[in-house]
Amino acid sequence: MKVLIYDNKQKDERGIWLHKLIEHLIEEGVEYQVVHDEDLAQGYIADAIFVLGGDGTVLFINEFANRNNIPIIGINAGKLGFLSEFECYDVKNAVTLFKNGQLKRDVRSAMEVEFNGKTYCVLNEAFIQRIYIDGFGSIVTEAAVELNGQEICDVKGDGIIICTQTGSTAYSLSAGGSILAPGINAFSITPIAAHGLHQRSIVCSSDDEYTIKVKGRTNVGLFIDGMFIDKLELGQSFIVRKAKNPTVFLRKQEFDFFKRLKIKLGSIGKGND
Repeated sequence: MKVLIYDNKQKDERGIWLHKLIEHLIEEGVEYQVVHDEDLAQGYIADAIFVLGGDGTVLFINEFANRNNIPIIGINAGKLGFLSEFECYDVKNAVTLFKNGQLKRDVRSAMEVEFNGKTYCVLNEAFIQRIYIDGFGSIVTEAAVELNGQEICDVKGDGIIICTQTGSTAYSLSAGGSILAPGINAFSITPIAAHGLHQRSIVCSSDDEYTIKVKGRTNVGLFIDGMFIDKLELGQSFIVRKAKNPTVFLRKQEFDFFKRLKIKLGSIGKGND
């Protein structure tokens, strides 16, 4: 039995939780290897990867875990921790449950985004929105969404989000999109601050292929799981489809998505991390 560890040093500044995790892995006789940013381009075989950090850290490590078919065990060292299964103080329990085979698989569909000759693996969402360059910015005057080559909507506003079931509780939710239950075979397309009363979130099959194309002259940026990729020019587009491999999380047996939704997102604005 072998695991990998990825530690976000900005969240675990003094490496306290990393050392505690390693200590418990040694106690349980689990072989481990710490991976760093420069290692993520390599291929690995492991039974799981422990990710110490916040939700952004899980999103960052997703491509690596997905490509290598390695399940993720999230240890929350951030604030919200919606994607993580354990808090830092529960790290010993995380190791024990893993070693004893008492964690269950939570399989999540991922997206594949193709842009400018590159392919990205996406857990939450891809979106375009207005950006400011040299102090200048304007609305996304027009962007179109095509489904299998056929245009299904034309959006004017600040941008467009296309998200997975997992990403439906993130930026898309804040923009007024629907929550998609895990396991549903769908993506959600949500306008950002649309300039039209008829423009609303659309839920479509994740088996289809989507193309988002910029039709207006404006400053538009492409973002994938919150990371800025590049500026899009007039006529440029990117393609979205379901990824070949899902992303797998290892959860406690009692994990319940809707309970997690109520506890984590219900705490926003109440002063709870």
